[in-house]
Amino acid sequence: MKHKLIIIVFLVFSVLFCNAQNANTIMSRVIDRYTSAKNISADFELSSSQMKVDGNIVMNGMKFRILANDFKCWYDGKNQWLYTIVTKEVNILEPAREELEASNPYLAVMRYNTKYRAVLKSNRTTNYVVELISKNPYVDMTNILLTIDKNSYQITEAEAIMIDGGKQTIKFGNYVLNAKLPAETFVFDSTLVPAGTQVIDLR
Repeated sequence: MKHKLIIIVFLVFSVLFCNAQNANTIMSRVIDRYTSAKNISADFELSSSQMKVDGNIVMNGMKFRILANDFKCWYDGKNQWLYTIVTKEVNILEPAREELEASNPYLAVMRYNTKYRAVLKSNRTTNYVVELISKNPYVDMTNILLTIDKNSYQITEAEAIMIDGGKQTIKFGNYVLNAKLPAETFVFDSTLVPAGTQVIDLR
């Protein structure tokens, strides 16, 4: 009986180990796909029980620009400019890493192995589903469920489970890689906010 139990335990741990290896391999390919591109552009749809936001995100390493229907955000690697329709003003910040990840979930994915444990949840015909489980139960996003296209290793959907039990889902599409972008893409553009919008420096 003990011998059978040892075999069962060994098999279970072997499956878990292989599962983790597969998930980490998939995540490595996602990150390689991202870091090898000069820049990436994608349309997105963010939804939760309280909101729905459509927009476009452009990324180049740590730099990014998000243009959406009720907020706009630029990050040049040091400074962040954030405009929201609620405040009707632009705030300039030097955000912490955690604040950046809240603005751009791709950055959380890029550093997943420092904060999350990856588990392969599903190996579908065209997609992988990988769950990132937080190593720290007190972070804002405790779990992130990623749907990843098998051919391109691009994330098509990310569902984040928040510490308060809420959910946020982001769907990505219309990916464009390596498009030529002007240098000022990731710097605040006053023509994209209403004329006369107040800019407040909070650095």
